[in-house]
Amino acid sequence: MKTCKTDPSRWHRFLNGVAAFAVASVAALSLSGCGGGSSDPAPPPVTIAAPGAPTGLTVTGGENVATLVWSPPAVSASTGLPDSFEIYRSTTATTIPATLVAPANFVASVPAVAAQTTPYSYTDIGLPGSNTTYYYVVTARNGGGETPSAVASDSVTGPPNPRIYGNNFSAALIFADDIGISNLALDPAKSWTISDLTAIDYNTGLRPLATEVTAMQALPVPQTTLPYLPQPSRINPLYYEQKSINTWQGEWARANGVDQEVNAKWGDNLSSASLSSSAKIRIEMVLTKDVTATPMTVYPMLLLSGSGTTELQGTTGVATPTTTAFVFATNARLTLQRLDAGGLPTGPMVVDQALFDPAIPDGLNKLSGEIPVSGNFTYGFVWDPATSGSTAGQYRVTFKLDPTSSFGTGAPANNTFMKTATNGVRVSDTEVYIDIDVK
Repeated sequence: MKTCKTDPSRWHRFLNGVAAFAVASVAALSLSGCGGGSSDPAPPPVTIAAPGAPTGLTVTGGENVATLVWSPPAVSASTGLPDSFEIYRSTTATTIPATLVAPANFVASVPAVAAQTTPYSYTDIGLPGSNTTYYYVVTARNGGGETPSAVASDSVTGPPNPRIYGNNFSAALIFADDIGISNLALDPAKSWTISDLTAIDYNTGLRPLATEVTAMQALPVPQTTLPYLPQPSRINPLYYEQKSINTWQGEWARANGVDQEVNAKWGDNLSSASLSSSAKIRIEMVLTKDVTATPMTVYPMLLLSGSGTTELQGTTGVATPTTTAFVFATNARLTLQRLDAGGLPTGPMVVDQALFDPAIPDGLNKLSGEIPVSGNFTYGFVWDPATSGSTAGQYRVTFKLDPTSSFGTGAPANNTFMKTATNGVRVSDTEVYIDIDVK
């Protein structure tokens, strides 16, 4: 009888195969829920479809500003809804969207509003001008991805170093002489309006400007009423930021031939701040009137960020009645004179300016009617003691409304009378002063 020797390696291979089969069988029973297992199969990962592309992107350039308008992507079974719109900008000419979508070109993110089908807009401010062309892409973004629009561009005018935009007039103002801040006679056929842009009187000197109204009407969805508030602020979504094309205007009225009884108030800094002969000194005078009998319309404002030249104000855009109005009279004069040891004016006038005196050029150190960054009205003047040869000491600042100051259009007679003064000293219906200490 023939015998055969057993091959140990074959025997080990057989045992290993049995063991592997047993392990696999146990694992299969466990995953299937049999044999006492309780775990269900892990669900497949959830995938989110990227949004479609924003459509109809347009860019409208202005003075150091560009306004973007676009429509959200159409709803589709194969695309997702956007969570936000990302804005990218470059000065490098291109028609390829992907080249703009880079971190270095990112400008801002605008939250998407659920179910909104109307256009979105964004105003990009503070752009260097000199007819520079800016190229933009807006992407729709969610967890599944980011889809760009087509490229849109326009040229931006303005100085290479852009000015900080001031704020639109948001208070109430009475033109005592029917003459605007720019010394132009008001148009008797026009009046304050929020619904008829053709009735705006640009001679008031108040915003909106004619160019801004033209830009509003040229938008893909033309805007024909004020205030125009295209996008809530990301700083405070209850407010709309002041930007070039954003525009609202508090109520104003003509008052020629009607006496205006007002309260006079000097700027608080003249009594509360330390004034230095080596620095410029801001001088302000504000005239206000009680209009309780016939309230006027204003728009609430709020400082959103910054200070001084970097201030960014916003408004709710909600028309609100007010019982106080500012008054603008053209027969305004500001004088400044040094005081002697006994507190009496002495020597020549350091400053003696009428509001619209043609002998005094416009610009710094010129008395002017102004809409400051807070959206109110003030008479403003910046005094530089160094350029006038003035040294430390006490000075008297006087504000007058008198016939010697009637350089307004048509040389109108004064009909504004200061019946009270919040600070300083009231001399008469047409003269108030405050004494200041310059270190």
